[in-house]
Amino acid sequence: MPTTVTYPSAELPGPPRISLSLPDGWEILTVPGVQIAAAEPARDAGFRTNLVVSVQRAAAGTELSSVAADLARRTAELPAHEDLGTGELEIAGRTWLASEYGYTQAGADTVVQASRYCVLDRGSATDVVEVVGSCGAERADTQIEIIRGMQDSVWIDIP
Repeated sequence: MPTTVTYPSAELPGPPRISLSLPDGWEILTVPGVQIAAAEPARDAGFRTNLVVSVQRAAAGTELSSVAADLARRTAELPAHEDLGTGELEIAGRTWLASEYGYTQAGADTVVQASRYCVLDRGSATDVVEVVGSCGAERADTQIEIIRGMQDSVWIDIP
């Protein structure tokens, strides 16, 4: 006899609600595969600072340490990768992995990224929330603070 499966349900929990504060003038963008995308106002030249939020479903029991290992492997493969710091921090009662790094691709601007990851135990599954801000290295001193401010404002609600 066929089985009916429902999403969302206790066995297949729906996505978390995520909110964050954007600086004045920032534009909300629609980008396939991400839940939230935003960028500073369009510029005539140079890298446009942006922030994306995505949620990935993972196996039940996935821990922040495995997310950290995967991140270390992926960033080490970036061209001319420079690790600027990685550690854990608390925001609104949740533990986040924070990692900042730069990389350069031939013929392109050097990019600085600030990534944060939070693991949400959903019982039958785990959700990994990823918040990544990117800016050009030439303006990183000011833009990284804006990115961190948006990341600090992230609020997660599990319905």
